[in-house]
Amino acid sequence: MTRDSSASPSGSATRDTTAVTVRQAAILLALVAQDQPISNSELRDRFSFTLVGDDRRRLNDLGLVGSEKIRGHGNVLFHTLTDAGWNRASRELTLRADFTRLSVPAGVFFAFAEGVARLLTREQRAIGEALGAYAGPPDPGPAVSPEEAADTEADRSGNPASLETTIRAAYASLATDAHDWVRLADVRPLLGSVDRKQVDQVLRQMARRPDVRVVPDEDQKSLTAADRAAAVRIGEHDNHLLLIGPV
Repeated sequence: MTRDSSASPSGSATRDTTAVTVRQAAILLALVAQDQPISNSELRDRFSFTLVGDDRRRLNDLGLVGSEKIRGHGNVLFHTLTDAGWNRASRELTLRADFTRLSVPAGVFFAFAEGVARLLTREQRAIGEALGAYAGPPDPGPAVSPEEAADTEADRSGNPASLETTIRAAYASLATDAHDWVRLADVRPLLGSVDRKQVDQVLRQMARRPDVRVVPDEDQKSLTAADRAAAVRIGEHDNHLLLIGPV
């Protein structure tokens, strides 16, 4: 889960008015695993927690969760993640500094694990392969500028490992701290003349690394033409922000 910070992914230095508690972040992750709207009674019966009170109001007010009645089900509210909720949940996969301050129902973990199990079945992958096979980023070797790295023979030949090193070097040259979000619109110009499709392919591969996050910018109104042009499509979303660092 992400660290609470005064800086948002879009670079604002003001207090984050979209902050959520550990419990609320955990509920977002639990709802990620649900493939249809789910009611409090089903959440209680299956996972022993509910989304009510301040937690529901906060997630509704932020536009992260929709809670609506469904015809034929009386006054029962059904909860589902919005597009913004999906984007936010992807940011909550990294560790939060305040995770020890509030207990979270164990059912939240199993709700999320249920979704992971479906993914592994669909992709026909073992959990060790999906979560434990990564041995760390490639050795970057001697320090070079992103421009120099982009001009190497390996990059021109489309070597994925070398291109990943170049992207990591570009990120490092732009990031100001260990948990800084950097815009792909700023990263791409530092990669030289590498083919766009090769860069996108490597970014998608990097997004599977435990130390890499590639996510959309939730503030769609702030996106520039450069942001939209530099976005990489992963799944159903255009992604504009990159974070590389320990989790």
